[in-house]
Amino acid sequence: MNLSLQGHTYPPYRLRPSRALARKFMAALGDDREPQTVPPTYLVFLRGETLGVNLFEDLDIPREKALHGGQRYDWFSPVSFDDELDVTVHIDKITEKQGKRGTVWFADVTFEYRHAGSGALAVREVTRLVKQS
Repeated sequence: MNLSLQGHTYPPYRLRPSRALARKFMAALGDDREPQTVPPTYLVFLRGETLGVNLFEDLDIPREKALHGGQRYDWFSPVSFDDELDVTVHIDKITEKQGKRGTVWFADVTFEYRHAGSGALAVREVTRLVKQS
C-alpha cells in the first residue's frame, strides 16, 4: 500500500451519469426496467480510472489482492441523467494491521459528487478498500 497518499486529494474530474450504464447496473441486480432516475448505488460505476484517479494503481493494490471493505452514501440532493457532476476524491486514512495471514491495509477514501455550475453537494460516498498481503 502506498502510505504516502494518506491525506491526498485528487484534482476534480467531471462526469455525467449514463442511462445505458445504469441499465447495465440494474440488469446485474435482476431489474430489467428502463431506469427513470439514477439508482442510489450506481455511482460506484462512475470511477475516475480513465480520468486520472486510478486508486488501485496509485495505492499499489493488485486487483487479485483487493477486497471491498464497505461503503456508505450520504445523499444531499437528487442526481438526474441530465446532471454533470464534479467529483473530488480524497484518501482520508490508510491503516495497517497484522492479521493471521499477514499484513492487511485499509484505505478509507471519500468521493464528493457536486453539481457542476452550482457546486452544491449531491452525494458523499466513503469507501473502504482493503489490500491483503
